[in-house]
Amino acid sequence: MNLKHIARQATLLAMLGVLTLPVAWAARASAASVEKLVGINGAQKALEQAVGGIEAQVRSQVVMSLLQQNGGAPLNAQQQTAVNKVVPAVGAVLRREMGWSNLKDPYVKLYQAQLNQDEVNRLIKLYEDPGYQTLMQKMQTVNLQSAQLIQQQLPVILQKIQPVLEDTLKDALKP
Repeated sequence: MNLKHIARQATLLAMLGVLTLPVAWAARASAASVEKLVGINGAQKALEQAVGGIEAQVRSQVVMSLLQQNGGAPLNAQQQTAVNKVVPAVGAVLRREMGWSNLKDPYVKLYQAQLNQDEVNRLIKLYEDPGYQTLMQKMQTVNLQSAQLIQQQLPVILQKIQPVLEDTLKDALKP
């Protein structure tokens, strides 16, 4: 090995060290700052809404299952009582297991693993900005209305898909 080659390698290694220094030296986000961030970014509210959505899905699936067992006939009083009993019980388990008190620490650790202190500070500043808050409220409305639009279109889409599925199944079941 000649001296020039060694010098180039040393220069390259030194440059690499300088380039990776900010990553290596970035301060880990404090638990307190991450707790502040998840407090203002809606993580807790989103989690609670997700639990409510899961509970609604459970109700829907239980009712659909019972309707299928009834051959499409409406639920009788006993079945309706069972639904009214099981769904809140399932919801209670979901709220207990997926509640903020159980998931706050894992959330904080997740954020700390992905974000350094500077990034958390920048996000806090962003979430506290009134203009950003207004924009996010508008985006929530856009997202809700988009979901409603898709829900409105779904019956038409399903109606158009049905013949395609039926034809495909007929072809697949031909001897």
